[in-house]
Amino acid sequence: MDAHVPLVRLVGSSLLAVIAAAALVLAALMSFAAWATGSSLTGWMADAGTVAVLIIAGLAVAYAALAAYATWETWRARPLGRMLGLAVAIIAILAAVTTLLVGNAGESALLLYLAIGLGVAAAIPMVLPDGPTP
Repeated sequence: MDAHVPLVRLVGSSLLAVIAAAALVLAALMSFAAWATGSSLTGWMADAGTVAVLIIAGLAVAYAALAAYATWETWRARPLGRMLGLAVAIIAILAAVTTLLVGNAGESALLLYLAIGLGVAAAIPMVLPDGPTP
């Protein structure tokens, strides 16, 4: 087996791993936000807010798992990894663009632009061929 990994595969899997780690951090922060929502509100608003935030945290965990699986499959040079990696990158781009267009980004606009850039940077290696190993 050749010990050299093509640069495109290395960069693509690394960027997907960054997306997976960021999604896990988001899920952890959303779990804290669920606690804060439940403790600052009262009545049915506290329950509804906590459930809504926990649903978002669960979706972030599922997205992190998908990104981690795509990272693993991309690293192993499987075509499924590239397809899932492209889907993960497109979801990152669309989520950030939607938040910029619909939401009130305010001071977090820079982070959303960084998320768009990370998604684009992760999508590019997913569509490029591996090429020859050095």
